[in-house]
Amino acid sequence: MKTTEEGLYVHNGFAYGVLADAALRRFAETGRRLDLLQEEADTMTDAQLFCRTYRALKHYTQGEVNATQVAHPVGQVRRGVRLEWSVPERLTCA
Repeated sequence: MKTTEEGLYVHNGFAYGVLADAALRRFAETGRRLDLLQEEADTMTDAQLFCRTYRALKHYTQGEVNATQVAHPVGQVRRGVRLEWSVPERLTCA
């Protein structure tokens, strides 16, 4: 097992440790937020949907998200396309 930094270990193409666990929790929480907003999309204005999608993606990336990254999933939700956000059991890494 290779240590890439404190709390993050790599073995056979998968990440382990507290940092990997935190990333998986953020990924799962983002999926939960996106599922919830898709259920409530009919009751939201475009601005509300955009804002909630932005906040969900920002939670996942822990950084700024540009408008193009948000506009695509918002457009899919408005067209009735279900966003798939499946959470893996292990975090893959390069």
